[in-house]
Amino acid sequence: MVVGTDRFKRLGEVERRSLGMAELTMAIAEHPLGGLQPDELLAKADGLLEQVVEGLTGSR
Repeated sequence: MVVGTDRFKRLGEVERRSLGMAELTMAIAEHPLGGLQPDELLAKADGLLEQVVEGLTGSR
């Protein structure tokens, strides 16, 4: 599982392939994660959690 922000999605894709792990799923949040208020960060974390569960379980 690769977790990151949309600004670094392309980098994550390149790294997956270069490391021979192109099949890894990705969970992507809107950039940035830093400098957010706690409620904003929790909202983004909630969105990531759903993507992580789907990526790890294969349920979509």
